[in-house]
Amino acid sequence: MVDKKISKTLQKAIVDLGSADPKKMDAGIKTISDKGHPGIIKDLVEMLMKTQDMGLQKKIVALLSDIQDEDAIGIIMSHATDEKYREIRTEILNSIWNSKLDYSLYIADFVFMAVEGDLMQSVECLTAIENMLGPFEEHHLLEAQLYLKDYHSNRIKESDQKNEIISDIATFIKDQNEGVDADLLLE
Repeated sequence: MVDKKISKTLQKAIVDLGSADPKKMDAGIKTISDKGHPGIIKDLVEMLMKTQDMGLQKKIVALLSDIQDEDAIGIIMSHATDEKYREIRTEILNSIWNSKLDYSLYIADFVFMAVEGDLMQSVECLTAIENMLGPFEEHHLLEAQLYLKDYHSNRIKESDQKNEIISDIATFIKDQNEGVDADLLLE
């Protein structure tokens, strides 16, 4: 389970985090916080997937949120969009919007997860989208609009709350698209 590219110290910290011993868990968290590496993200997500311990889940989400290495963005997004991790997608999304990293390149992926996911995933996606710094590439906004258009043609089966969240996302995308159009006019 542990990536060979990471140090033995981090490998031990991952094992300690997964132990039932609170002292070892705390030591593992401290080591991961101090010496973290994007190579351990997969191990953290796997542990998040397997554990039933709510306390450990919160600690793992906090560790994922604290990652500041931009190399982690693609790795975390690959887990967020992977169907294997669908049951913990809400937790992964929560770690994303709580992080200081900019996920603007993935705006279309967030829209897709919002329209395909449950209400909580939609809320987490909206929050992540609203925290994005931009600028957004036109093709990402167009892709996001296609997902929204498809959703609106099939939205009868969804709750009013989810429809409202998706409507908020659509408004955000529309506003960003107007910014792109205005930028094109200036050129």
